[in-house]
Amino acid sequence: MSRTDTTAMLSQLVEKRLRNQVAFWASEVNFDRNTPEERRVDYVGFEPWNINGEPVPASVEKGCFSFYEVKSCMADFTSGNGLTFYGDQNYLVCTKELCDDLVMGKMVPERVNAILVPDSTGSKLIRGHVQAYNDLSYRRRPESEILWAMVKANGKRTN
Repeated sequence: MSRTDTTAMLSQLVEKRLRNQVAFWASEVNFDRNTPEERRVDYVGFEPWNINGEPVPASVEKGCFSFYEVKSCMADFTSGNGLTFYGDQNYLVCTKELCDDLVMGKMVPERVNAILVPDSTGSKLIRGHVQAYNDLSYRRRPESEILWAMVKANGKRTN
């Protein structure tokens, strides 16, 4: 499978996961536009915090942001593009082979909670490597900034 085909396949699996697990998501989300620190994240998902199934005013502040970076091969991983992990939960999405290479080479970025890989049927993402079992958030940006970036990236509601 070519690098482009692998990226497309992994991206489809991320989108499927986001449609099933979060209320709002966006792709190609930009942060720090027009600055030397400009970054683009492949996918960002947001799940508001609810009490008894109902959103409350604190839903945004207590909600969970998940960041996904898709990498099709080692050259993509080491390209210097991507690998931006600003979320409460951060996932690197790649093939099983690349996951194994990154783990063996101790190259998994620090802020990655888990590496997600396609299952044996290629129909969903599963955890290929877990780096952090804790619930500590890596988020250092305000909720409003992340949500605004998602809206500007043409975010999508899933429910």
